[in-house]
Amino acid sequence: MTTELAQRRKGRALSWAVAAIAAAGIAAVTLAIEVRSAAPDRIVGPVVPGLAGRLAEAQKITIVSPDARYRIAKTAKGWAMTDRGDFPVRAARLAQLTSGLTNLAFVRRMTSNPERHARLGVTDPAQGGNGVLVQIENARGAFLVNLILGVQRDAIYARKPGDNQVWAVRGELPPLRDASIWLDLQPLTLAPDTLRRVEIVPNQGRPYILERASADAPFAFAGALAGREPISAAALSDAAEHLTRVQPTDVLPAPTVQGPPSARVRATTADGALIDAELITHGDRVWLKLAARAERPEAQATVDPINARASAWAYAISPNDFERLTPALESLLRNPAPAPADAPQSPAPQAEKN
Repeated sequence: MTTELAQRRKGRALSWAVAAIAAAGIAAVTLAIEVRSAAPDRIVGPVVPGLAGRLAEAQKITIVSPDARYRIAKTAKGWAMTDRGDFPVRAARLAQLTSGLTNLAFVRRMTSNPERHARLGVTDPAQGGNGVLVQIENARGAFLVNLILGVQRDAIYARKPGDNQVWAVRGELPPLRDASIWLDLQPLTLAPDTLRRVEIVPNQGRPYILERASADAPFAFAGALAGREPISAAALSDAAEHLTRVQPTDVLPAPTVQGPPSARVRATTADGALIDAELITHGDRVWLKLAARAERPEAQATVDPINARASAWAYAISPNDFERLTPALESLLRNPAPAPADAPQSPAPQAEKN
C-alpha cells in the first residue's frame, strides 16, 4: 500500500513538473511576442559578422565621400595611400577603422524608402550622394566590408549599396571625409628655437632677412633692413618660425608638382643645416617643397632626417599657412616706406645677403 501511494505521488509530481514547464514555455513565447510587438524594429548583432577573423585577408580600402575619394592598400612597405604616391598611412587610424567596423552593431531598423535616404546621410556618394562608402577587399577583390554610412553628430546609419533598407547602428569610427587624417603630413620636426636665420622671398614685395643670435633672443631684421623697427617681436617670430609649424592639408610625389616658385623661404639652423622651401602654385593650391643640406659637418644629423622625411614629397598648404609663411615685408614693419605706384613687382626675387 505504501509503495502504491508513493507511485501515485510520484506521478502527480511529474505531471505538475510537465505542466510547469509547458506553462513556462508558453510564457516565454508570449513574452517574446509581446517584446516584438512593442519593438518590432529592434535587432541585435554585428553589422559585419565575422569581420575580426577575416581582417588578415584585407588588401585594399576604398573611401568615397562628397568631400574626398582615396584608396589605401597593403604594400611591400606597409599600408599606404595609393592615390597619394604610396604615402604611408598612420597605423593608429587603420586600427581605429578596423576596430570600429568590427564592433559596429545594429540598433534598429529605419526606413527602406529611398526618398528618405538623404535625410539620414546614406545616399550613394559614387552617384553624387551624401553618404560615405567604405569598402574593404581581399586579394581576390571580394568585399569584406561594403557599406554606405551616414555619420551624424549623434547617430550612425548604415545600408548596403543596392539595398534600400537603412539601419541605425552604434559604434565609434574615425573621421572618414578627410584623407589628411590618415597621413602624418608634418614635413619638419625641428624645434623652432633651433632656427637662427630665415630669408623670406614673398609673392609680392621686397625680400628680407630675419636673424637672431641665440635661441632665447628675439628675431630682428638683418641685411639692408638692419635696425628697422618691427610691428612687434611676436610678428617677426611667427614669420621666422612658421616653417616648423606649417600644417599641410594634402600630399603628392614631388615630381608631379611642377612650376616656377611663387615664393621662397630659406632657414638656417644653429648647427648649420640649410633648409630650402619652395612654394609652387599648382592647380588651385599652393604646394610646399623642401630640401636640406649641411653647411657644416655637424649639421648632417639634422639634414638627413629632413630629406628622408620630406624631400620626395610636395605638401599642399592652406592660404593662411601661405600668408604666415611668407608675409609681405610691409606687414612686419612698424613704419613701412610707401612704395612708388609704378614700381615693378617681381614674383620671386632672390633673397638679399648681408
